[in-house]
Amino acid sequence: MEVLVAVSLLSLLSVGILMALRVGVVSWEQTSSNLALDRRIASANAMFHAAIEGMVQVWGERQTPQMASAMPFLFFQGEPAAMRFVSAWSLEAGPRGGLRLIELQVTEGPRGRRVLMNDRPFPGARGLGALVKGEGPAAAGGEQRLFFAAIPALPTSFILADELEACSFSYQQRDDPSRPGLWVSVWTRTMALPEAVTIQIGARGDSARLRPVNVTVLVPARMRPS
Repeated sequence: MEVLVAVSLLSLLSVGILMALRVGVVSWEQTSSNLALDRRIASANAMFHAAIEGMVQVWGERQTPQMASAMPFLFFQGEPAAMRFVSAWSLEAGPRGGLRLIELQVTEGPRGRRVLMNDRPFPGARGLGALVKGEGPAAAGGEQRLFFAAIPALPTSFILADELEACSFSYQQRDDPSRPGLWVSVWTRTMALPEAVTIQIGARGDSARLRPVNVTVLVPARMRPS
């Protein structure tokens, strides 16, 4: 009888230890997963800020057979799911990489939407002009805007954010310095850069920790020769 009681107590103690170990392992895995998610969010936020804050004012040159001479324009592409600009920041060298062409686009991934970043060599004024594929009226009115070539998804494209329910870019324009700026989803101006850029991110329903968030970055653009 004493042996049976001892064996029963040992069994109960073993079960209790195993359950405690299992709870500890699950907690450790969840903590590691949360830390990894926090690091990814912080890293993506830092890269987005660095790229936008490194934006420079560069003039492109657009030439067509109908034009007697090249038409200069201040290079910037701003659309709800695509953004192109020239920055003094790069993925590899940070602020010491020289001028780079930064391309951001929202695409469909295996588990929702993702944000891809291309960091490409600066192509020069005519190379920037070659990215323009046409000109026409903006959707909101009669103002003319430039239409750009689609941003390619390259083998070297960096996944800035992934597994999103929704993601879009907005751009702030200000006509009157005494009034708040107006946020637009499409940038139509060819002689000015936006004052700020916002990326709106919505998490998937099964992502409990990633809440909808808006990241706004001011554009302290500096003039650089093209």
